[in-house]
Amino acid sequence: MLASAVAAAWSTYLYWLPCRGTMLEGTLLQPFSGDGRTYEEYEKLDPAVKASMDACLRRMDGDITGQAPWTSELLVLAMALAGVAWLTLVFCLRWQLRTKAVAALPGLITVVMALAVAVTIGDVEQGEDHSLLTTLLAAVEWSALLALAVIWVWQPEVRTRRRFLRLAVALWGTTAFGIFHQMLAYMIMVGFSERDWDEPPGTGYLTVATITISAILTAIMTLRTPRKVADDEQQQDHDSGSLTAA
Repeated sequence: MLASAVAAAWSTYLYWLPCRGTMLEGTLLQPFSGDGRTYEEYEKLDPAVKASMDACLRRMDGDITGQAPWTSELLVLAMALAGVAWLTLVFCLRWQLRTKAVAALPGLITVVMALAVAVTIGDVEQGEDHSLLTTLLAAVEWSALLALAVIWVWQPEVRTRRRFLRLAVALWGTTAFGIFHQMLAYMIMVGFSERDWDEPPGTGYLTVATITISAILTAIMTLRTPRKVADDEQQQDHDSGSLTAA
């Protein structure tokens, strides 16, 4: 999960590379200076500065032409790693086969989603229909809710606050690329920025934060389990394994 966060962070950094140095300009932290630069003054700027400004504006408008190499590939890797992290957890636990079959869906869909993104790299500008990808973005969210419900019903030993919360937090990070997560992150970034563009600079870093926090919280909740509680869980849950694998 942490490897997924690193890949997503690097991908996001490369995506917003044209806006480096002006990322916070026009946000609540750094409002526009209001220098009132006219068109004539803009034309007199250094060509390199103009090119950087234009590239940043195009990127905020959704134009990915000229983006740094490996930007999209790292995003695909981040998605795949997030899915594999959940699949590893599910298959390492000694759950019933039917539970594993349903619980694995969020991870499987996330991996398939990564493959779909890989296939559509370079096609975004062509205006092609990517309804399948949109469907997968929504399916991963709904499958996560289904997985949690099934785990709760079919695995009674998981019905403790500590165990179930650890599963929910791990699944929260796995579905960070889902459509509901992305919509919430976009609304937060739009409210944070004064720039009226399709994508405010920095969009994507909240996804990185979600995956990172999920991985760290899962580890902390596992390592900080009191010894007595851990012993009781191990004895009661001999057939369900441990969440340490998360």
